[in-house]
Amino acid sequence: KKIIRKGANGVLLKNFETVLHDVFSSTSFTEICQQALHALSSQYSKFPPFLEEAEEKEIVENARTGWDEASSSPPPQNVHCNDDDKHGCSSDTSPQLSPPPWPFDKSTNLPSCGCVRGGGVSTNRKPKKTKTGKDIGGVGDVHNRQRAWTKEMQLANMIQCVLALLPDHVRHHHSACSDEESKPKRKYRIVNFAGGTGHLAVPLALLLPHCEVVCVDLKKWSLDLLHRRVDGVVADGDGNEDVSVLDKNTQNGQHKQPCNSSIVQVSQKVPNLSSYLGSIQSYSDDFDIGISLHACGEASDCVLRKCLEKKASWVVCSCCCGKLRRDALNPYTFQSTGGNEKEVSYPQSKTLASFMNATVDHDDVNARCVESAKRFDEIAKAADYSELGDVRKPRNACRRAAKSVVEWDRLLYCKEYDATDNNMHVVLTRMVPWESSTKNDIIIGWYDPSCNPYRRRGATSDNNNNMSKEDPFSDMPPDDPSSQVDFQIALQHLFGGSTAHEKGKDTVPVVTCDQNDWSSEEVTEIQTQLETFINNDAQDILRFHRGMGSRKRKLIHFVAEKMGLRHWGEGKKDAEKIVVVARRRSG
Repeated sequence: KKIIRKGANGVLLKNFETVLHDVFSSTSFTEICQQALHALSSQYSKFPPFLEEAEEKEIVENARTGWDEASSSPPPQNVHCNDDDKHGCSSDTSPQLSPPPWPFDKSTNLPSCGCVRGGGVSTNRKPKKTKTGKDIGGVGDVHNRQRAWTKEMQLANMIQCVLALLPDHVRHHHSACSDEESKPKRKYRIVNFAGGTGHLAVPLALLLPHCEVVCVDLKKWSLDLLHRRVDGVVADGDGNEDVSVLDKNTQNGQHKQPCNSSIVQVSQKVPNLSSYLGSIQSYSDDFDIGISLHACGEASDCVLRKCLEKKASWVVCSCCCGKLRRDALNPYTFQSTGGNEKEVSYPQSKTLASFMNATVDHDDVNARCVESAKRFDEIAKAADYSELGDVRKPRNACRRAAKSVVEWDRLLYCKEYDATDNNMHVVLTRMVPWESSTKNDIIIGWYDPSCNPYRRRGATSDNNNNMSKEDPFSDMPPDDPSSQVDFQIALQHLFGGSTAHEKGKDTVPVVTCDQNDWSSEEVTEIQTQLETFINNDAQDILRFHRGMGSRKRKLIHFVAEKMGLRHWGEGKKDAEKIVVVARRRSG
């Protein structure tokens, strides 16, 4: 039986809002359960401190020195869009954006294969744009200025997190041991899972030549493009691309193949960069940091599990929460192998599962688990949120709160994985700025205190400071109250109420909008129109025009009901539907 509940001001809750309402409700379902609120409300931490300008310069200088030591020449230097129009940026009508962030800025001059825009290998084909603004034809090139900036910001955030996790002796390239025999047998290894064509792995490999960077992906097609970006392609006598780098099957789009054998390929021009063709689960080598940016569906959870298994640090920014539903295709494996077998059950944490099971009225344990999974499906579907323009606005705060619940479930699972290990720390934070992506939640975890991304780097010991070279990692992640706002708005939407005020001799209801569904400006606009209608004695019926959309029509019904007016809809087809408002009949 479908449960119908009302939230603030009597608004009927959507399916996922009903689930959230019940999870955070007391047994009476009329007020918030403080125990649930304490356990499940996502606590965000501030983003780790960005590197100082001097630290950035040191990393770049060490990288260039590293290339000299390796006697390997990096690919040609980058040409930035804001310098000229060679890469098609001049035709973009996007508003003026901030300059590219470090390390994609002009002064860093990162080799072109590691850049988002203007870094592709020259081909015979002219760049083309799809309706979505995505570029085809140029490998590694993003010609849309807005899309290039957001991609650069996403990558810059991930790179800053990785650099913050690096122990000081790795970031500054100082040997941790002076004894030759006691030096580590392998380089410090960073693995970019579901890394695609290397937009994240390549710049990391260029910035950290003394670290090993591995790009893991199921798609041979993507990894071929990675090596094509970095190592270039060979042209035959007719000027056509040599398919020795790109597998012939990929020319026909036939890149779906079972990954029953893993293939490792080392870059020729960036010797510390390699690719691994295979699944996340099949990667068996030890590593120090695991990272993934917008790995689709359960792939992000597979990365977390792999890092927990290896006791490695991690930086995971997830994507496509809607694909976590049981009835959804598993894109990570389906797009590459044609399979759809899922490996992760949701909710993952025992904590969220216990609260969700408590909302199910069923004696059978298995039936309760199934129903709990169905309710999580509703939250995951709503969490697949993509309205970038609403990021800092109250509208749709409930959907962003649903995304927070999904991410908090991941964080709780990590904590529960080995609850006895006091060395493991995990935090939930957001990209800076939030507008870098609607999928801006980042989970950061580490075991070794020397990898604490919030430590005071370069601290020295003295009589007035608790920090010392022996114990420089006492800083704890500070809370980020600004990231809690959505959750507070969501709770107000689920459990809030309404008020009224006096106007003249009559009591006129005032619609107290919780702003999750509509902004206060939208409510005021409709209320003003209806007040004008009420004050016009010559008008008995007000008919709103067609083409307002279902969301606006719902708002009219909502405000009219609060103001004590009759209201109904007319028209069958969506384009013909209108809302009609009339005064209440006296008597």
